[in-house]
Amino acid sequence: MSPSVRAAHVAAASLNQTVGDWAGNARRIRAALDEARDRGARLLVLPELCISGYSLGDRLLMPGTLDRSWRVLDQVREHTAGLVAAVGLPVRHHGVLYNAVAVLADRRLAGLVVKENLATGDVQYENRWYSGWVRGRVQEYACPDGSRVPIGSMLFEARGLGRFAIEICEDGWKGLRPGSVYALAGAQIIANPSASWFELGKHRVRRRMVQQISGEDHSVYLYTSLLGCDATRLIFDGSVFIAHGGGVGAEGRRFRFGADHEMVDRVVDLDTLSHARTEEGSWRQQLEALQRGDFGPVPPTIQVEGDFSTGRDPGAPGPYWTAGLDDEPADPSLDWLHSAGLVARPPTPPDLPHLELELALCLGMREYLTKCGIPGVALALSGGRDSTTCALLLHRMLRYDAPEATPAELRELAAERLLTAYMATDHSSGATQAAARAVAETIGSTHHEAVIQSAVDTHLELAHTLTGQRLSWADHDIPLQNVQARLRGSLIWLLANIHGFLLLATSNKSEAAVGYATMDGDTSGGLAPLSDVPKSLVELWLRWARDFHGYTVVDRVLSVPATAELRPGESGQTDEDDLMPFFVLDQLMFQFVQCGRDPVEMFRALWPALHDHYRGDARAFADHIGKFVRLLCRAQWKRERFAIGFRVTAFDLDPKTGFRFPPVQAPFQEELAELDTLIETLTAPTR
Repeated sequence: MSPSVRAAHVAAASLNQTVGDWAGNARRIRAALDEARDRGARLLVLPELCISGYSLGDRLLMPGTLDRSWRVLDQVREHTAGLVAAVGLPVRHHGVLYNAVAVLADRRLAGLVVKENLATGDVQYENRWYSGWVRGRVQEYACPDGSRVPIGSMLFEARGLGRFAIEICEDGWKGLRPGSVYALAGAQIIANPSASWFELGKHRVRRRMVQQISGEDHSVYLYTSLLGCDATRLIFDGSVFIAHGGGVGAEGRRFRFGADHEMVDRVVDLDTLSHARTEEGSWRQQLEALQRGDFGPVPPTIQVEGDFSTGRDPGAPGPYWTAGLDDEPADPSLDWLHSAGLVARPPTPPDLPHLELELALCLGMREYLTKCGIPGVALALSGGRDSTTCALLLHRMLRYDAPEATPAELRELAAERLLTAYMATDHSSGATQAAARAVAETIGSTHHEAVIQSAVDTHLELAHTLTGQRLSWADHDIPLQNVQARLRGSLIWLLANIHGFLLLATSNKSEAAVGYATMDGDTSGGLAPLSDVPKSLVELWLRWARDFHGYTVVDRVLSVPATAELRPGESGQTDEDDLMPFFVLDQLMFQFVQCGRDPVEMFRALWPALHDHYRGDARAFADHIGKFVRLLCRAQWKRERFAIGFRVTAFDLDPKTGFRFPPVQAPFQEELAELDTLIETLTAPTR
């Protein structure tokens, strides 16, 4: 085998997999292998746990999951003629479950690399099922057919590829990365098969990470992740990179609707990396330290049989004075949207958070509907901000999922798949009814309108029959509000059931935080797309969508203050009067949930910025803090019952995956008393 490889042809691909879809997952892997082979690539890296799907949950505890994963691996192995492929699956070794990547080479299994750093915390819970591998350990793995292969921390060497190594997802995000040791041990190509879920802004963090790693390690860094939703809650945007010596040489398109995979490939120059390592003194020092054993045992190198050389040349680099200059657009992974005619203009940096949010939620809804075999969606349109946002996102979902459709065809599709309804009571206004009708017309949904006051009156009469009481606004404010919301929930469920559609719940993250939602009313639904979107962001997205997509109907919706319209009109009910300004509520939510601050710490952190808004009235702000904390604690039981949602921001309130908060507790009485003492000190007159 030649000790020096000048160029290697490598590829990385995202995959849209589904938990337990063994035949489908295998088919998509084979399709990616075929495309890589057609492109001339000799090494293909596929995402973490792509054989089984990542979000397995307690299916991992079922022996059949491991057995079927291995059967798919055997099928895929037979499809790797002329290729080296990294394919992820769960394996059990000596009675312990591990997250592993199989290295397949020309129909043979060369070895299994195991994840060292488990992703645990926030929505990640890997150590419930897996154990992390001990760095530097290599053992023999007994395959089901009786053959044995190495398992653990190792490098691989193949003719035409040189030395390459694998670190799995979380391994690449740690300061003490296994990949750095592999690079010192001679690996010039480092692969990171991941299942990195989406959140706003995370893609740019990934991009910087792969650039930095490839520069520091003088390596080719292949990064790939899953695409779509392999189960629920987590959305995968399908990031794919090939970085080389500190620059991104290839970057895949994200948010590919209806695509089974997205692939990038490059012929990479390995000679330049070898030279950079040779001339760098600090590299030589660290290499000596590795050989002394300062970083633990030197990982062994597994020789891979076969010749995976490429006849292609990496080409000449650009002018040396451009090295390190990043003149790419703000997010090249989204440029395809404009070229495909899916957005009206190329997105600029200010567009990115809103466009990413839209794409993630649209992809999540599309995946949920498609993979669950649901033909359409029902939505209660109130004429307000939340239901309008859901409606416009559904319209965008259809647009992304049918990119070739003409406007007339899109309207026909919307009429078939989207059902909306406005259900008025005596407290509903003509303004919200007209806004809801205009939104339905904009998206092309099949729209229904009805006055349901007679149903409300019937319920109140039945309540009188049952209890002997006549309900009044003076004494029964909450029951009189809730009966309207619950009747709407019951009716929209009925319409959804008639068509076999999925009902969307429209509650947003801010309302979920403080329980400003009627259980079995506006919380009704099987999927809650806005459950991780704070109210402040809902309004910002609407304003952006008006300008970016031309949804002029947004002006009609925003012309009315946010209101539930559940009290008599003369009360002037608004959501912010019931609660507090949403921009304040959303900051309190961030401080309490994400930062873990108690009431006094929240006050100290936010008061300087909010002083002018409250005109120096510290007591008014403290009252809002107290109200927020009490409502949040009392509302945990509601959050336990909310519909499934998608994680799209830095933290969420989902008690199953995100904010695990006790539903029974003392709601911070002592801490709020300390805040009262602080306010008294601040407001005491000075002598």
